[in-house]
Amino acid sequence: MNHALLRRLTVAATAFAVTAAGAVAPAEPAAAIVGGQDATQSYPGTTVVQVLHPGIGTALCGGALIQPDVVLTAAHCVSDDAAAPKPLPVPAAYITVRIGSTDRTTGGQIATGRTVFLPAGWAWASNWPDPVSDYALIELDRPVLAPLMPLSLRPAGVGDAVRLLGWGLTEYPPTAGPPALLQQQDTVRLPATACNGGFISDDEACYGGGACYGDSGSPAVRSSISTAASRGARWSQVGIASRETSTEQPCAAPTVYTDLTAIRVRLWIGTTIRHRTAEACTCPPAVMSPETRGRIDRLKPQIVP
Repeated sequence: MNHALLRRLTVAATAFAVTAAGAVAPAEPAAAIVGGQDATQSYPGTTVVQVLHPGIGTALCGGALIQPDVVLTAAHCVSDDAAAPKPLPVPAAYITVRIGSTDRTTGGQIATGRTVFLPAGWAWASNWPDPVSDYALIELDRPVLAPLMPLSLRPAGVGDAVRLLGWGLTEYPPTAGPPALLQQQDTVRLPATACNGGFISDDEACYGGGACYGDSGSPAVRSSISTAASRGARWSQVGIASRETSTEQPCAAPTVYTDLTAIRVRLWIGTTIRHRTAEACTCPPAVMSPETRGRIDRLKPQIVP
């Protein structure tokens, strides 16, 4: 991992991250949930995704187990988006996942990555307004016996209730590192125009709430059962935390999520799981003007000790 990528992961004038040494250092907008609460239950397939950067620290993201040996997360969590002519996946062996625990530090089952699959169009909005394609799959080194996260077939409409999950920061500016316990926050889907500041594109959705640094790749879920008499909600994933929409309020403004009900996204996920092969990149070289890059305020991993 080169130092240029490290700066993109952890340096910005508007945010802070906890470094491997435990000190507070500048960071680029990433993801945790501000204004949420400790999870009131477990959710199927909920996954902590940690990416080791040797000599630097470990980047914290979220994900979801959707097949016994496949975790779904955000592409920006597991790629070097500045590599030209195409973004490159991080070494899969540097990825560790913890599945089936609401505590990111203990419990559940642990596995490591075998292969990282990125969509052909992934280019961190350098080809905007074409689809940003911020989604990826991590093939694990072994199957994990744990409940799987279902992917919703029905999109959340504007005004519909959704629940954001993640281990990202719980306050911003931060005074401490990300929480050990999974956080949740109930919010709604907003009109796409509410996320114009985040370069929202096709196959993406705009949600309210407080996604923050460390929530990258984490699920937005919705319940198929909402009556008080129900014995329990059946949760399915509708989105993946991608990026923020405001440099001034990175953890308070609406957040852009990949829409997992989009046909193009679902076809890629299904085809990639079936064939376990990476597509050739169709994206342009990842080169942006300083003005354009400065306007793309994104959810980024949180560096943890």
